[in-house]
Amino acid sequence: MPKIQLIRRDSSILELDAESILFDLVRVTTAYSLPIINTRAALDLNQTNISIQIGGIFTDDTEATAGAGSAFTIDTSINGSQTLKAAWYELYSSWNAVKLDLDGVEINFKSIGQINAGLGEDITIQLKNGSGSSTVVTNSIIVVNISSTTHSDSLADTIVSALGSAQVKVNTVTTNFSTIFTTSQSSGQFETLSQDQQGGSGFNGEKITIANKTFGSAGNHTVVVSKDNVGSDWTNQFWVTNATGGIAAQQMTMEDKVQDLLNLANMSAGGALINPNVMAGSVIDIPDGIASFDASRFLRVDDMKTVKKYVVGLRVPYESLASSTTGNRVLRQYLIPAGIGTDYSALENTREFDPTTVVNNETIRPNPYLEQGIAIPVVLQMFKPSYNAGDGFWEYELNFAAVEQLVGI
Repeated sequence: MPKIQLIRRDSSILELDAESILFDLVRVTTAYSLPIINTRAALDLNQTNISIQIGGIFTDDTEATAGAGSAFTIDTSINGSQTLKAAWYELYSSWNAVKLDLDGVEINFKSIGQINAGLGEDITIQLKNGSGSSTVVTNSIIVVNISSTTHSDSLADTIVSALGSAQVKVNTVTTNFSTIFTTSQSSGQFETLSQDQQGGSGFNGEKITIANKTFGSAGNHTVVVSKDNVGSDWTNQFWVTNATGGIAAQQMTMEDKVQDLLNLANMSAGGALINPNVMAGSVIDIPDGIASFDASRFLRVDDMKTVKKYVVGLRVPYESLASSTTGNRVLRQYLIPAGIGTDYSALENTREFDPTTVVNNETIRPNPYLEQGIAIPVVLQMFKPSYNAGDGFWEYELNFAAVEQLVGI
């Protein structure tokens, strides 16, 4: 059985072994004894206070958890500029106009090896509406001849083809691009729209993902898009993300885990997490993307470490037969219904364990305050670690309040 998970605002998790789990549901009702007729009545306004208590022990990791290489994406289907059009190619009158504007566009980034070397090395993908010469130097340039492209998908294909045969400098050594990065293609966010508006078929490779093969957070950095080698803005740019998601393989002692939880002492709620959809329940179906509101982004504090580490959810796994479509046991997470008409019976609890979603082409764990049915949204109220010298291990107790709306600083 997987461990329980504490979900933080930055989509990362803390995994813990649990020995005891207690759900405490208290229905708030008021009972009255009616005079003369000798009977009793109650006032029930559908109020339930729910607390969760977790107890367990910390142990040393016997093996390292899996790491990941930082990655960024290029999606030639999405408009990445400040204009209102959704699709990028809609900003142009023809594909010839696209190629003219793409001439001189540059995407600058670094591998984790270049960052760690500290020699100022980087890589630039340079789009040219014609031939050009790539250079393998401290600031390596990979020239992509786009003159033969015919639509946004063939543009992505051409970029990937150029990367496949490119070489760059890493710590002064000439290195094949394919040695340090994994490059893959998948459907762009607006694949159907691309195919409808540009004609043809096979629009399934507009999204390019470039991922470091070497694991580690040092590879997370800002990817810069500019034009004409002078750092000027490219007004009509397609979507390019920053390099994120890198994390080193990690092996922790029990004391490391205690420290990670003690580090939550100054976590900040970062404003508010509001979801009207929860209050409406199943009576009014408001799309999550419209209904939810994360004040930390409005206040521009969502990148603060104290906000990123705030615990927003608790995921407790269990095995289910009721929601299985195959007759075999499937893994689910316990959920608590909120809102009028919401139902999470064993039969209706059908989301896979630890579900993910894609936001701005980045795969993340959704915030349980902003999306229902993926974990229990909670507030961490108490963490109590204790060391058992006789047995040589740390024990812990955690208390949570289950809540669906949050306001705090």
